[in-house]
Amino acid sequence: MKAVVLEAEWSPRTGVHIPADDAARQWAVNASEAYRNPVMELRTVADPGAPGPTEVILEVGACGLCGTDVHMYETDEDGYVLSPYHLKAPVITGHEFSGKIVAAGSAVSELRVGQLVAAEEIQWCGTCRECRGGFWNQCRNIEDLGITIDGGFAQYVRVDARYCWPLDAVADRYGSEDAALEVGALTEPTSVAYEGMFTRAGGFAPGSAVAIYGLGPIGLASVALAQAAGASQIFAVEPIAERRSLAAEMGATHVIDPLADDAVAAIADATKGNGAAMIIEASGNSKAVMGPIEDTLGIGGKLVVAGMDAKPASINTIKIQLKAGQIYGTVGHSGSWNFPNVIALMASGRISMDKAITRRFPLAGLIDALEETKERGNGKILVKPQT
Repeated sequence: MKAVVLEAEWSPRTGVHIPADDAARQWAVNASEAYRNPVMELRTVADPGAPGPTEVILEVGACGLCGTDVHMYETDEDGYVLSPYHLKAPVITGHEFSGKIVAAGSAVSELRVGQLVAAEEIQWCGTCRECRGGFWNQCRNIEDLGITIDGGFAQYVRVDARYCWPLDAVADRYGSEDAALEVGALTEPTSVAYEGMFTRAGGFAPGSAVAIYGLGPIGLASVALAQAAGASQIFAVEPIAERRSLAAEMGATHVIDPLADDAVAAIADATKGNGAAMIIEASGNSKAVMGPIEDTLGIGGKLVVAGMDAKPASINTIKIQLKAGQIYGTVGHSGSWNFPNVIALMASGRISMDKAITRRFPLAGLIDALEETKERGNGKILVKPQT
């Protein structure tokens, strides 16, 4: 089959401690500290073969291009990848995907051949202390499809059935398999936003104001979810005009260009000085946005740190303290019903994530898609491995 494979050199930075077990298998907790000189290319590789008893084989219908994929490809001045997340290379990339089940193991009972499903990226074990405490994204034995084990930028992929969620209701709403697979591929990034806003931070009172800094796919999903959850005002802060337009289409009531306008003043004016009850940091540029976020947060407000940034940023803790603010770190999408709840929102029409899709590429066009994504002008780019 055809697949896009990432190769990179294992070369931990001087002074970085890598646990012996991770070093032995070249598994990085933080890729930017260990992998350099990446190469990503389309190859012919062996197909997944027959599924194990609890596994399914998916014919990949659509796979989203994520900022993490770009950061595994981009490098700093020393050649190290920019991604601060996990990595084990070589690996077939792609972790935001949906597909059709073409084979199922003997013990699979909840799913059927021919069914459309969305797959969780994070392969939690379910038995470690972290998983048993409900912290699936912090699983002690975590693996990640498309990051540490082979993923969805391929014609076919092997997944354990427990990580797959049916898209039947989405297909009913959109009326075609292709449309359902495209929307289904956005389940993962939308669930990342859902995990931070609702599972981790506990949501906000309907009628509250919500502000989102950064309008990549996670930020756009946050806009859609804020509208569905009853936010009265949704402030979308982003310097790229195309992304501001997408945010307005998806439910933002105020779009702000931070390079041209004072976001703090604009939010203060619109909220009569009350600020935002919830802020989602989705830019991945903490140093640039943390100051305005501190000044935008309302009394008792919640800050959800969803953007991934390997560089440190300062925070003025007294500003958070005086406002009785709360900070929630979040990464990943696995949590109590995140995937099925997001799928239900898509199927009901409460969120329309198809509006975030701006470009589609065949598998052979992935490198072109990566180069285009570097410009940060798109919403969600999809790769269609069967075209």
